[in-house]
Amino acid sequence: MAPLADEINAAASNAGLGRRQNDGIGFTNVQVRRNNPTEIKYRWSYHDRSPDRFTVWFRNVKTQEHYKAEPYVQTRGNPNGKTTGLSSLNHKTGKYQLVITQYNNWDNVYARSYTFNIHNSDF
Repeated sequence: MAPLADEINAAASNAGLGRRQNDGIGFTNVQVRRNNPTEIKYRWSYHDRSPDRFTVWFRNVKTQEHYKAEPYVQTRGNPNGKTTGLSSLNHKTGKYQLVITQYNNWDNVYARSYTFNIHNSDF
């Protein structure tokens, strides 16, 4: 997907979360790289009052189950973003979103990506 389309999709995915207090963290780009194995590259934005750390999850859109993709991500200091694999999914296919939450608390969502498909061939 083109970078501009990624930014539009990320903004649209974050729009349904409503106004947040002081977290200020949101996806700016999410790319599904269909290599062998598939990887997800993501970038985010933040502001001065954003928390120092957060957790990234895979969220199954159908079942609402969450799988921890990155247990600990520092908010600042990753100018090129991060890349995560699919190992936490244990070969579970379906429609997923990448989700940024408060550190270790999947109930407190800061941002969601667009929905993407994970197939058997991605593992």
